[in-house]
Amino acid sequence: MTPHWERSPDAPVLDEPLLMDAVLRPHRSFSLKAFKLMLLAVIAVNVAVAIFFWVQGAFPVAGFLGLDVLALWLAFRWNYRSGQVAEYVRIAPGKVHVAAVNGNGAATHWVLNPIWAQVARDGRGVLIREREGQMRLGAFLSPKECDGFAQALSLALSKAKRCYSPSTSRIE
Repeated sequence: MTPHWERSPDAPVLDEPLLMDAVLRPHRSFSLKAFKLMLLAVIAVNVAVAIFFWVQGAFPVAGFLGLDVLALWLAFRWNYRSGQVAEYVRIAPGKVHVAAVNGNGAATHWVLNPIWAQVARDGRGVLIREREGQMRLGAFLSPKECDGFAQALSLALSKAKRCYSPSTSRIE
């Protein structure tokens, strides 16, 4: 069997016990509640400044202050949407399953036999390599988190290789 990643339309069924079941998500500095409080504070300050300028006769400033709030809200909305990105890594004897979920919630599934998989660490994440291709995981993780994930992934792959048997080697 030649090594290659197979794209799967749905998540494969992994009947064997899982050796790794990891979920990778980007870090968000603000919770939704903290964002709402920060936005309310910005609105309060902008209203106070807008009233001051309105009284002075510079009423167009109030509109620009409203645009500032709108721009801030749009930026955080985009940031939180990108925070919905996730990567799921499941390893069982005979199968490595990686699912990448984009900001819209659409998932792409990839399957590889662990016999061919190797873990490599590069500057922008962790690579799962096989002879003809590779997949980068955790590009949004910090270097320390990447190192820890690479070690855990390497350990799970070595366990999956030790549990290898011809009956579990097929990729369906």
